[in-house]
Amino acid sequence: MVDPKAVLSGRMRRGVPAGAIISIAISSICLAVFLGMFLMIGGLIFIAAAILSLITLIPMLSGVMALDRLEPEPVHLLVTTFLWGAGASVILTLILNALGEAIFHLEPGDATEVIETVIFAPVIEETAKALVLFGLFWFRRHEFNGVTDGVVYAATSALGFAAAENVSYYIGAAADGASSLAVLFVMRGVLSPFCHPVFTSMTGICLALATRHRNPAARFFLPLGGLFLAMTLHSIWNSAASLGLGFLGIAFLIIIGVLIIILVIVRVDRKRTVGRIQACMTQYLPTGLVTGTDLTMLSTLKNRKQARKWAKSTHGKSGFNAMRDYQQACTELSMLHDRAVDGMVPAEKFEAHRSALLALMQMARDAFLGPKQLNMPMMNPPFQPVMQPPIQVLLQPPARPPMQPPMQTPMQPPMQPPMQPPYQPPVQR
Repeated sequence: MVDPKAVLSGRMRRGVPAGAIISIAISSICLAVFLGMFLMIGGLIFIAAAILSLITLIPMLSGVMALDRLEPEPVHLLVTTFLWGAGASVILTLILNALGEAIFHLEPGDATEVIETVIFAPVIEETAKALVLFGLFWFRRHEFNGVTDGVVYAATSALGFAAAENVSYYIGAAADGASSLAVLFVMRGVLSPFCHPVFTSMTGICLALATRHRNPAARFFLPLGGLFLAMTLHSIWNSAASLGLGFLGIAFLIIIGVLIIILVIVRVDRKRTVGRIQACMTQYLPTGLVTGTDLTMLSTLKNRKQARKWAKSTHGKSGFNAMRDYQQACTELSMLHDRAVDGMVPAEKFEAHRSALLALMQMARDAFLGPKQLNMPMMNPPFQPVMQPPIQVLLQPPARPPMQPPMQTPMQPPMQPPMQPPYQPPVQR
């Protein structure tokens, strides 16, 4: 029996890796310590601060997850990233700030506040948030399939950090009165909730670019360059906040401009990913696992959603799950081909993962097409996930002229296509 979650994550069996479990446990303890500390400080005000923080966090996190719909990242990695930002990075920031004050003998005063705000805070906070991204880069590099993945992971960590940080700021502002709390909420929670995600996205984007770069120097300097950009933007924002409304307005426009650039990059990356999926899946048309209708369905998020609705209306929840698994398997298979072309996947691992994905695609098709259609005399024969052609043929970039079909079914005459396509998404009507 094929385990969809294990196959899609590239593992032989289902389960959360030990590294993720350890990271989640440590980050959860750190978050509990942080929240417990401010619960004792703020008392009932802590509840109001937490609610205000969640009011900002929920829509922002939903927006980030919306960017991840085409090729969803593993849930356990997103949870790990978020908890690291909300827990471990916050505690690490507090510790490093205290060490910095002790080492450099910083005393309370205007000059000290400028140094802490403009230099220490950007360097320490961006480094702390980015540690989990560098961990993914080192140990789960194949999860960075494009700049969108880098933005998603970076923004998830940053939103966790911002949510915890907001709680502390709101409790401090509440001590000065309700009006101070209201002003701070508008400034941090309404007008600039995207600042931390924008800062850290610089690191995430450069890490994603570094994963596909074959030049060792570029793989080393790109992540550091992204981290430096994150620190620079963070420093610009912090320094402007202390220079008055005019400078703050300029900094705000800069951050908005960077945010727009990030969204444009994500949109371009999505179009590129869709093109790669269609180019790759075209190679598998002779297997019967993909049809022309499937290529249309995979081309847009709207079509994918309509196909899932069709599968649910036809075969219930199991049909919906099967269609979702089929779509994700097609996407992951395309990403696997890309990684193989870039030399990131050994031939044996490529074949094993590809065979598992093709078997999952067959199982999913069997589920959402239903037994009546599967019994049609002109339906394609069941697919056998044993790959025979040489690996060199299959690793050619899909952008080049069409490849030879990756799999042939010998000893059988060519099958005629079915009289009706397997399903008709509304876009075909």
